[in-house]
Amino acid sequence: MKNKGIDAFLVNKPENIYYLSGFTGGVDGKLLILDDEQYVITDTRYEEQVKNEAPDFALLLGRFPYIDSLNAIEHKFEKLGIEGKVISYYEYEMLKKNLDVSLVPLEGLVEEIRMIKEEEELDFIRKAAGIGDSVFEEICLFIKPGIYEKQIADKIIFLLREKGCEKEAFEVIALSGRNASLPHGRPGAKPIEDGDMLTLDYGGFFGRYASDMTRTVSVGKPSDYLKDVYFEVLRAQKIGLSMVKAGVSCREVDKAVRDYLEGCGLGEYFVHSTGHGLGLEIHENPALSPHCDIILQENMVVTVEPGVYVPGTGGVRIEDTVIVKQDGCEIITRADKELRIIKWRDI
Repeated sequence: MKNKGIDAFLVNKPENIYYLSGFTGGVDGKLLILDDEQYVITDTRYEEQVKNEAPDFALLLGRFPYIDSLNAIEHKFEKLGIEGKVISYYEYEMLKKNLDVSLVPLEGLVEEIRMIKEEEELDFIRKAAGIGDSVFEEICLFIKPGIYEKQIADKIIFLLREKGCEKEAFEVIALSGRNASLPHGRPGAKPIEDGDMLTLDYGGFFGRYASDMTRTVSVGKPSDYLKDVYFEVLRAQKIGLSMVKAGVSCREVDKAVRDYLEGCGLGEYFVHSTGHGLGLEIHENPALSPHCDIILQENMVVTVEPGVYVPGTGGVRIEDTVIVKQDGCEIITRADKELRIIKWRDI
């Protein structure tokens, strides 16, 4: 805060509120942090909860957008930092109109700290990843021709929760055949057919921390073309994994993966970044992308997920979540990545 020239900081983002205070009702509250005081600002519904979850924070009660609460202590600060990418225009205008302080929009002040995980955070992410591995083994027993993509997605959601996740980390992707050429397509009423390649991308929250993994399987014998694409994507993914270690830039990891797929003639079909950070959010910094110069540091957590998407034909994506270490990375999604052919006739 001193480096940014502010003497108070208003935190709106629920994940940042939880990270700094432990308060889980951040969608209905804010934090106000000063040099030597810190407050949770919320309404009376959360009075007891704040005392239990954030005992190191004083409580300021009010009603959204909490102008009266801030007015009561605005004499204690002159320059108020706000989360510029999070705060709504309405809230900004209300602060500007009703507080006699300077507003300083800031970006990523808490998120920068969140990039490097503590051991307790890593344990939650490992647990979430382990649940994902278990779900993969079980869902492969469920997949067969005739069932719909949406049935598979719904089953994954059920298994994630049954095995201990609080909820899914994002909308589950289960796309087959030509639909798999859509990187973020929505599973629907398309039935699984013999010979389909099926992309499964999912994750869950455990202890409020996310996991993320993708596996692509074949229901029966795949086409020779998509089989070749699978092995090229797998090689690209392993190259990306080999690049991840402390001291390497995110851009370098992405370039190594992208260069390999370009060399295979598949570069035009790789339409997203190589990976992203995750933690309290499913997408957070750092990003393994051509546009990110962040240098990887120990105990950052990222995904490595190259994909190839051929319109009218199908697609393949393979993704692991990894923890950055000094000399490499710890792969915490451990489900087998060799091409799994589901022999449904034997089920």
